[in-house]
Amino acid sequence: MRRKCKDHIGKLPDDVLHTIVSLLSMRDAVRTSVLSHRWKNMYAYMSNLEFNWHDIISTPADSTPGTVCNSKVHYFLARLERFLACHLGTKVVSFKVSCCFGNTYGLHINDWISFAIRKGVENLDLAFTCDKPAERIDWRIIDYYHFPTQLLLHGEESKLRHLSLRSCTLQSDFFDRFSTLSTLVLCDVNLAGHVEPHMFSSCSNLECLTLQWCFGLERLCIGDSLHRLKVLVVSLCEGLKGIELSATNLTSFHYKGDDIELSFERVPNLGELYVMMKDTNVVSTFAQLEKELPHVKSMTVAKSRARYNR
Repeated sequence: MRRKCKDHIGKLPDDVLHTIVSLLSMRDAVRTSVLSHRWKNMYAYMSNLEFNWHDIISTPADSTPGTVCNSKVHYFLARLERFLACHLGTKVVSFKVSCCFGNTYGLHINDWISFAIRKGVENLDLAFTCDKPAERIDWRIIDYYHFPTQLLLHGEESKLRHLSLRSCTLQSDFFDRFSTLSTLVLCDVNLAGHVEPHMFSSCSNLECLTLQWCFGLERLCIGDSLHRLKVLVVSLCEGLKGIELSATNLTSFHYKGDDIELSFERVPNLGELYVMMKDTNVVSTFAQLEKELPHVKSMTVAKSRARYNR
């Protein structure tokens, strides 16, 4: 006679089960709905939501970057929006979407962002292309999503702490909405409008800033207002001509791209410096930086295969 196993997990309080489900992947969380009547809607209380194009669409993305079959897009939208409509939790900690379409479906994407903000999202990660910028041939075909910065809440009303955006257009005059962020990652982002060198000055809580494949910014000035900034990464930003740093708590700075003017005014805590430029004279650049920044413990200057370290 087979002994009937007791369901000890099923006897746990709802809040404990919600925590357990939130530790699962989206797919596994949904699968728990068939366990019993009590588990039927448990996945709808997940606080960490992630919708990945490659997980939802079984077939590979179209071979031409920036183009995707409409039927795949509609299927992705239906799956994602069906889940959001069923969500019963009062809080979303993390909301991540990786998809292969942009501003053509902007109204749908706006609704996702509004949903996440209403739920007090802390980590918002949105990517609107599936290709790699380094392998992209024609950038003109990318349907850049116009990120609605105005949807973000002001000041203490906002719970947002980490924001990562890929392949979108961002109006630079709304950066005051980023004041609560501790981490900001912009990849393949078109900075539109009147782009000021001090555009990040209102982001006073930033600890880590990454700019990769961004365009529209000619000069970047990091001043005293970013007194919490510790890590700055600037990589392959087209049109950038100069960077001025006066950040007293900055500990790590990485730059990769065209030859530009680098100015270090006050960086007393800088301990790691990595600079890679296309046509720089490695020896003279290293000597100049070493003289200017004698307190930096780890310094690398590179050009293609040539490299100097200390």
